[in-house]
Amino acid sequence: MKIKAIILVLCLLVPLKNLAQKPVKKIRWKAPVALGVTSFLLYNQSAKDAQSTIYRNNFSSFSTKLDNILQYTPTILNVGLAASGLKTKNTRADRLGIFVLGTGMYVIATQGLKYVINETRPNGTEHSFPSGHAATAFFGATILTKEYGENYPWIAAGGYAIAGTTAVLRMANNQHWATDVLMGAGIGIASAEIATFLYPKFKSKLFDSKSAWNFEPQIAPNYYLARLNYSF
Repeated sequence: MKIKAIILVLCLLVPLKNLAQKPVKKIRWKAPVALGVTSFLLYNQSAKDAQSTIYRNNFSSFSTKLDNILQYTPTILNVGLAASGLKTKNTRADRLGIFVLGTGMYVIATQGLKYVINETRPNGTEHSFPSGHAATAFFGATILTKEYGENYPWIAAGGYAIAGTTAVLRMANNQHWATDVLMGAGIGIASAEIATFLYPKFKSKLFDSKSAWNFEPQIAPNYYLARLNYSF
């Protein structure tokens, strides 16, 4: 029953209201804040003992590498769906800019916290808090929602379902505590929100027609590159 409660918390805290997002000029904080607060509430020995008991009784022989693949699936879907011709909110260049900015944010946040806090994983290894897999998956799902959610809500729902499954599998694999995946999800969503909000401002200031900066994305079927030039 307790593992069901953990899954229910994850599902309820996913920002379902964003499935049909409309353009906004502010950062949506409710979902990442709710995830972060819940993570801190579960950051105690009692919660860890309860999860350990659930793992021993139900998942001790469970093992899968599917979570390693699923974490990237929302981002892969974002690229693939755009290539298929579905309507997106931003241009390819802007999607790349938002992706690069947001990825830098969540990678720095998760890896920095991992080494500063150095929480022990349920399996006894190091650097548990927060979950990088959950951050990657929920970042990708949020970006996917922002690009397609308004016109294709089912794509957004699928993206968050994949992200939630990734988080649950990290616990079932005994790689993370519930508090790790909740905080990772919050960081991923917050990074997508902040990047989407800030990128247009950076673009207008740095890359306008009078600017000495020039940003040139290179997009091909097999790779994404970007070149930043400064003229003087």
